[in-house]
Amino acid sequence: MSEFDIRWQAGITRAREAGRRDETMPHGFATSVLALAQPSASPPISLELVWQRLTFGVLGVIAAALVVCAALELPYFRDRQPLEPGIENTVAQLVWSI
Repeated sequence: MSEFDIRWQAGITRAREAGRRDETMPHGFATSVLALAQPSASPPISLELVWQRLTFGVLGVIAAALVVCAALELPYFRDRQPLEPGIENTVAQLVWSI
């Protein structure tokens, strides 16, 4: 026999020799197990709060995109004269005159 089998047999004989124990659950055991299994007793988050957090997140992303666009446009801000008509006005005048 191997060392494991010897120890296994010794454990089996000790288990058979031991007297029977009280196997009933202690008072309040099921309640404490259920209390540990459930999440913490925090109040549920309202739908309004979820939408508010989502809105603030989207506003932050939009503000960041606006800053990036402004930073990319800043070097070209003074390229043309302030009273020079843009190409949009020229095209609109040509279309209306036809």
